[in-house]
Amino acid sequence: MHLTIIANPIAGRGRAYRSLQRYVRQWPHPDWQFELLPTRGPNHAGLLARELLAHPPDLLAVCGGDGTMNEIATMVPEPPFPVALLPAGTANVLARELGLPLNPVRALKMALKGKARKIDLGLLGPGLRRRFLFVAGIGFDAYVVSQVRPALKSKLGIVAYAVALLECLQKYHFPEFQVTAGGRTFTATSCLVCNSKRYGGGLLFCPAADMYDGFLDILILDGRSRLALAGFLLLAWLQRPMKGGWIHRLRSNDLRIEGAEGVSVQVDGELAGGLPLDIGLTPAAFPLIIP
Repeated sequence: MHLTIIANPIAGRGRAYRSLQRYVRQWPHPDWQFELLPTRGPNHAGLLARELLAHPPDLLAVCGGDGTMNEIATMVPEPPFPVALLPAGTANVLARELGLPLNPVRALKMALKGKARKIDLGLLGPGLRRRFLFVAGIGFDAYVVSQVRPALKSKLGIVAYAVALLECLQKYHFPEFQVTAGGRTFTATSCLVCNSKRYGGGLLFCPAADMYDGFLDILILDGRSRLALAGFLLLAWLQRPMKGGWIHRLRSNDLRIEGAEGVSVQVDGELAGGLPLDIGLTPAAFPLIIP
């Protein structure tokens, strides 16, 4: 059996990669041959995964954060090999959604005995062709991602996002855009397109979202009140999604988003261009090892 490990050496300040290096030096799995491929920069993980298509391994393990996994899902959206996540990022949203051990060595041991299940995969188009595993965000949350300071993130981890969120609550200007889904059009100031329940920092926005059901759960906000948005975020952190006339929830497997320049877009915690945007879904596309 052949295992390929693609690892981001700087994810999570490098601790996971160093832990993984120590483990493979005394490799205790004689039935598995392995190779360890460190990444050298943005998009390299996806390129390494694409090169594996010529000679597919029995298992690809990815040591990195949500952004590293997003690269691989974007470059190889329907791989001919199962993929295991070895969490090493700041938020590790996907790992928490799947119920994986947050220790990468424990996750690797589980992966060697685990089974794959194909999850749905979100798709951004028409030009980007960017995939997402758990969320696409348009508006406020993407603006928060754009304002996170890399030095603070390296030093404080997830706390850097909380700092950026508080700063953005004070200065966000609520630009409007249009969301068309399910035969209806909404004017929005923020929108989340969720493929999973979880969001970074323990926030719960779409409690009915399911990575296996063939649908995207869409959350649309059309309010402009900073106080109301702060209350909405607080309740999401308390696992109590708010209801209200300015909050709209629906399910669909495709939508169109249009608006002026300057509206931020993010997928799986990484910035991903701007509007206009088509969002779709490929059901049961990406084979992930789950507990």
